[in-house]
Amino acid sequence: MKTKIAGFALMGVLAMMVIPGSMGSYENDLTFYGAATMVQKDANGQEIFSQVVHNQVVDTGEEFLLDQTFQDGATSADNVQIGSICISDGTITVGETQTATNFDTANGITETNCKEDTTVTTSGGTAVIGGLQFTCGGTNCADNDTITGIAICQNDADDDGDFNNCATEGIMFAVVDTTDTTLAASETVDITYTFDITSGSS
Repeated sequence: MKTKIAGFALMGVLAMMVIPGSMGSYENDLTFYGAATMVQKDANGQEIFSQVVHNQVVDTGEEFLLDQTFQDGATSADNVQIGSICISDGTITVGETQTATNFDTANGITETNCKEDTTVTTSGGTAVIGGLQFTCGGTNCADNDTITGIAICQNDADDDGDFNNCATEGIMFAVVDTTDTTLAASETVDITYTFDITSGSS
């Protein structure tokens, strides 16, 4: 029962982080868009009309972006693309300038705290990493470690296995400050990360 409670608690927080209507303070920071600027000039080169129009990213464009970023089997560079989740017991700072090194420095977990998904699912404008199961008792964390947040990182280019520290494999793609979740002896937690760039139909 403890395992289920811990898993539900963390997954509940992650679900809120990826559902647009529940993003809270992050909602006002969303500026991901594309737009076209058109400027008309007369024969003398003077501007007589201009407009900026928001684009419609089509399904094939969304899929291309996801394929280039995540390890989903679609590109030759998959083994060094985004597809890992790393857990931390340190202070999580959410901000644009945060790096893998920042995340690792604050992290006190010495076990293999990062797990890799070699078959990230990309479809319909979304990419899904996991669910990946993290086990305490010396595997991915020590018994009674408290998970305070996660990082989404590049993959292990060598063996597709668990590894320690996000920066050992490259960059940090995203960081999530979760509700603190303590795992007792040999408890597990399943973590799924969803990245959504789906554009509206109009």
